[in-house]
Amino acid sequence: MLISLDWLKQYVDIKEDLKELDNALTMIGQEVEAIEIQGKDLDNVVIGHIIEYGKHPNSDKLTLVKVDVGNEEILQIVCGAPNHKLGDKVVVAKIGAVLPGDFKIKKSKIRDVESYGMLCSQVELGIGEDGDGIIILPEDAPIGEEYRKYMGLDDVIFELEITPNRPDCLSHIGIAREIAAYYGRKVKYPSVTYTEAIEATTTVAKVTIEDKERCKRYMGRVIKNVTVEESPEWLKKRVRAMGLKPINNIVDITNFVMFEYNQPMHAFDLDKVANGSITVRAAKEGEKIVALDGVERELNGELVIADDEKVTAIAGIIGGIGTEITSETKNVFLEVAYFTPENIRKTGRKLGISTDSSYRNERGTDIENIPDSSERAAALIAEIAGGEILDGAIDRYVEKPQKYEIPLSLQKLNKFIGKELSPEVVGKILSNLGLGIKTLSQDTLVITPPTYRGDLTRTADIYEEVIRMYGFENIEAVMPIENIQAGKKAPNIDLIDNTKEILREIGLQEVINYSFIPKNVVDILNIKDRVIEIKNPLSEDMSILRPTLMWSLLANIRDNINRNQFNLRLCEVSRVFTPAEELADEDLRICIGLSGRPERTLWNPKPEAYDFYTLKGYVEKLMEYLGIARYKLERSSNCNFHPGRSAEIKIGNDTIGIFGEIHPDVQEKMEIKRERVYIAELDLTKCTKYMKGQAKYEKIVKYPEVTRDLAIVLSKDVLVGNMVENLKRVSPIIENINIFDVYEGERIDADKKSVALSIILRNKEKTLDEKEISTAIEKILTTISKDYNGEIRQA
Repeated sequence: MLISLDWLKQYVDIKEDLKELDNALTMIGQEVEAIEIQGKDLDNVVIGHIIEYGKHPNSDKLTLVKVDVGNEEILQIVCGAPNHKLGDKVVVAKIGAVLPGDFKIKKSKIRDVESYGMLCSQVELGIGEDGDGIIILPEDAPIGEEYRKYMGLDDVIFELEITPNRPDCLSHIGIAREIAAYYGRKVKYPSVTYTEAIEATTTVAKVTIEDKERCKRYMGRVIKNVTVEESPEWLKKRVRAMGLKPINNIVDITNFVMFEYNQPMHAFDLDKVANGSITVRAAKEGEKIVALDGVERELNGELVIADDEKVTAIAGIIGGIGTEITSETKNVFLEVAYFTPENIRKTGRKLGISTDSSYRNERGTDIENIPDSSERAAALIAEIAGGEILDGAIDRYVEKPQKYEIPLSLQKLNKFIGKELSPEVVGKILSNLGLGIKTLSQDTLVITPPTYRGDLTRTADIYEEVIRMYGFENIEAVMPIENIQAGKKAPNIDLIDNTKEILREIGLQEVINYSFIPKNVVDILNIKDRVIEIKNPLSEDMSILRPTLMWSLLANIRDNINRNQFNLRLCEVSRVFTPAEELADEDLRICIGLSGRPERTLWNPKPEAYDFYTLKGYVEKLMEYLGIARYKLERSSNCNFHPGRSAEIKIGNDTIGIFGEIHPDVQEKMEIKRERVYIAELDLTKCTKYMKGQAKYEKIVKYPEVTRDLAIVLSKDVLVGNMVENLKRVSPIIENINIFDVYEGERIDADKKSVALSIILRNKEKTLDEKEISTAIEKILTTISKDYNGEIRQA
């Protein structure tokens, strides 16, 4: 935000120097980014009068002039510009001047003729873009006067960093309020006087608000019989100070009042508004508008201003060429309105437009200040453009803003600040800020903020106001005396951190992905349930909230393989989102992804590729660390996984996860080539129900274990994992059963498979004898034969 010091002084007395004012603004939260001193490069640049004019004796394209620069000083100057003549008033850079770009003016010889200065263009002075010719001034320009003084280029421009919660400071009056409050001075608001004509505004214009959700107030005034022309110099100076180019008196006035009051407004050529009818509505699908930037845009649902025939403006953002103010305009309809900030933000982003108006509207303006801003602009138009203000304004006020009454305890305020402030000091600070104060008791006040302070809604906001106006530098640093207690993580954060640590410890690498994924994931992963779509996504790749972590890890694996990385052992712990009646259900998930093979080493020069059993090992180790023991694996029919190479993890009838090899069709859709991919996804939220609260430690058994290996022939359809779990329960001396080989091929029927089991037996009370061992093995073989139709494999 640019603030002109000269302009600012119209609203508040400023006695401080630049350094003090810079510090004061920064201390009260309006940080100064830069300070530009206008005219600092215009020393020794004065107004001159050409009193002799002739051709250069040695050049057809140069002229030789003598210029009176005042104080009886006549300078001979060689000039190459084509646009000057005898008697012109010009801008002269005298010897010793240093122009922008460190261009030093000194005595010189040009084609053997001495020159004692330079006649200047706008570009050479750094004040404009016209470099085709020198500046020609009006006849009444005073000879010898400093050009910067003549043009008012003696202003100081502050560039302020205004925080998003303080839109009221996007104006000169807003900053004037801040300075006045800090120094205890009065704000001098502009005096507005005007005379209304007998003719009523409602006879030539009407306003209808159809979209009352996005437009809360709309005020219109009509000024007739205006003369559109170049703005007076004072107005052009103000507009230029804000970094804008003056256009005409009507448009410049609307910009002037916007920077004065922080109230965007728009002027329509009333004669181009069909039937004088203004309607605030949603754009119809396919409607188009050519905006003032010359770009045609197709609309669909955006809030617009329209007449009976066409769209005339995109509400709160930019007007249309069809109703713009031109030199032929005679009657003006002045719009001042409040459009909801959310709507302006969405529309601006959707259409790719950002203007000074949208910048203010999307942060919020003061809906109660609309009449004052409208009157100020109308009065200036009548004064400068000679118009007649019709009687009355059309004011459509849909919804008034919420007014806050904020309780304030002086005792709690002082405790928060760390310093005892008297009620008088606090009261003066708050009243200087324009806040309403009502006393309930000696300690308690009720504060009512003005409508332009929409950022003040709670007690903590009032604390901040008191502190910044009292001055941080006036609060002594005192070490607090508190009972320091160790913090404790929230249970869900602790769960996430512990799970991530487990996954890293078992050899996986953590990845972190966005919660937003492309919408076509629904088709890629055959998701049947409803998903949560983002209404205004940043891109197509971030258009839905992910209902699964699987796609993210598949994308990570694909991108790594494309970069020739083949040892992929990835994991992620994050949330997934599913629709709910209010907002969304968020569940924690664990996802593991494997692809490729371990890197070659000296002791393992030909590592085997990761497979289903590698992934199964990671899942089993994870379950062990999580303290989940009683689970079973069942063959999965999930169409995202390879049939026969995937399993669901169940506890009772509750499915807590799934793992296996990704189906070739899914890999093809994901464009993953060359390598098989294995994915496991577990519902961590469900897992918490089955985790053991604390790990139990058992003493080391002093009696030895006994190991027996069996090779069993089974049908291919038998799920070995479930069989092993059942076999563990046939005898109390069975400590563990491990699968160390699965064979299919020659010497075994085509519908059979051979499974090699390593059975560990141990009695914790004594050494096992051969009878106990034989009995346990017999029970195992009987169960295999009876329940699974299996038999001992013959050599």
